[in-house]
Amino acid sequence: MHLKKPWGDVRAYVLNQTCTVKLITLDSDQQTSLHYHLLRDDMWVILDDGLEVRIGDDTYQCHEGDEFVITAEQAHMIKSRGGKGRVLEVNFGYTSEDDTHRLEDPYGRKVETESELEI
Repeated sequence: MHLKKPWGDVRAYVLNQTCTVKLITLDSDQQTSLHYHLLRDDMWVILDDGLEVRIGDDTYQCHEGDEFVITAEQAHMIKSRGGKGRVLEVNFGYTSEDDTHRLEDPYGRKVETESELEI
């Protein structure tokens, strides 16, 4: 499965409801939305230097090989600070674009309103 996003693209290599494996590629100076998932946990393995990761209130300047676990309901995002950057993402649980709840989005896509944030 290949999904084109405004910030780059996502290629899913394994897609099922137990575990899904994806390769996320961010274009130069782009970022994902700040978002969370209700029905899955994510694990990220940073494949390239020059990425910034935000998980909850913490921000990390990443290096190749850094690993992060994002639990369900934790807000998170990835940002490229220069060239293209890749992240191996492993999802545990229900994997669907319907379970992406955006809090901030630089591309004008729908974000959660305050009344929708009761998680």
